[in-house]
Amino acid sequence: MSMYVAMNRQQQLVTVQDVERGLACDCVCVECGEVLVARKGGRNEHHFAHYSNKESCAVHREGLLHLFGKQVIREAMGLQMPHLPDWPPQFGDPSSWWDFEQVEEEVWLDGFRPDLFARLRGGQQVLIEIAVTSFIGETKLALIKERGLWALEIDLSDLHDSEIAVPSEDLRQLIVHRTEHKYWVYPESARAAVLVEQAAAPVEPIIKTSTPEHRFTIDEMWVSARELPSGALAVRSISFSPQVRDLLKALAREMGGYYKPAYKNWVFPVAMAPLVLARLHALASAR
Repeated sequence: MSMYVAMNRQQQLVTVQDVERGLACDCVCVECGEVLVARKGGRNEHHFAHYSNKESCAVHREGLLHLFGKQVIREAMGLQMPHLPDWPPQFGDPSSWWDFEQVEEEVWLDGFRPDLFARLRGGQQVLIEIAVTSFIGETKLALIKERGLWALEIDLSDLHDSEIAVPSEDLRQLIVHRTEHKYWVYPESARAAVLVEQAAAPVEPIIKTSTPEHRFTIDEMWVSARELPSGALAVRSISFSPQVRDLLKALAREMGGYYKPAYKNWVFPVAMAPLVLARLHALASAR
């Protein structure tokens, strides 16, 4: 069995195509932690091998999804998150970007270890579990509820048998910016959320009192970019244009946006909003 993915010195998953040949790859095995060499010759398919020449480890996709999920959240230092339960979305935006001040892996919490332990400004804590085939069980759930800990589960089970590459930029965007596979385990309701907030004294959310709108003319079509209260950006073409639609679709693919059919707009995460506005301005100036 050949190995094509390894862990580099920066604790990032890399493919054999992305590294230098031999020991210069500076990688270790994701299963056993041994030093690897990248065998990139002219005859055989490129692959990693143990420096000790022992038999290749079985690298399972489930483990890679789990490792990559933790990696990209650490690197992003934030996530596009669904609203807390029973907190209705405003202006068609069902999610918002949450910045983390600190993200730690596998922190022992006297009874269980969450995959990630994130801390927001002001001390609010969020536990993040990445599920592929194993989900939060009753014992862990009981401990989470008993301690009033905010906990989010990211369900990657649909990707276990998919063709999306691990690691890849497409997978990074899905984990960090998409929300349809993210679920709040606790709190379970708006009332519970308020009680947890009072106990933990988190930072007050920043609520904008207005929703600034930017307008651009692209291909002789008006394009509206409206800042949502969450800080995300909702972009739409005032009149239908296949060319502008394709432009916005490509921009969403690049910047982690997603389409909202009910509102006929593309929603971009808050972290990408300045870049999206700059790109729209450049497109308008060039046409």
